[in-house]
Amino acid sequence: MKTDKLEKFILENRESFDTQVPSQDVWEKIKKPEKKSISLNWKTFAVRAAAVVVIFVSSYYFHDFMNNKTTSVVAESNSFMIEENPLYKNLIEAELYYSAEINYKKQEFIRLTSNSPALQKAISMEFSDLDVLFKELKEDLNDNADNHEVIEAMIQNYRIKLEILEDMLNQIKPEQKNNNHEEIHNTI
Repeated sequence: MKTDKLEKFILENRESFDTQVPSQDVWEKIKKPEKKSISLNWKTFAVRAAAVVVIFVSSYYFHDFMNNKTTSVVAESNSFMIEENPLYKNLIEAELYYSAEINYKKQEFIRLTSNSPALQKAISMEFSDLDVLFKELKEDLNDNADNHEVIEAMIQNYRIKLEILEDMLNQIKPEQKNNNHEEIHNTI
């Protein structure tokens, strides 16, 4: 077997490399590692909490800015259609009305079903299906802006969402009243 120069040098001068000997307590330290405790002072904690708050607030404003920007771009691109087409005006008015109502009802639904994530997920799935259908209708509207049937279908989509939320809220509210009544009755 051929040895290279470095290996040969190490083998010949091994004694000079082994001049330092570790202390006797090295093996004890290896066997029992030191427990390091992490201590956070109030300044470190405050800086981290402030960073979390800054990130949260900035992401909220960024999200709000992007939503407003998208809405204004859509409104600007379709402004010529509003002036020429009264059907499109009806769609915009319906969109504003139903969007506000749906958002209000959705927030109320989320508040009332905070302890039932499965129900929230089911409604989200229904709404995602309706959103896909709405996007298809919007593409159809872009292809043919004078199509009265497409505009009516889009408005109907909003109505269906609102009806779903109202039906769910009507079913949830009596259950909560009965639960509250039972709790009051049981405490008496």
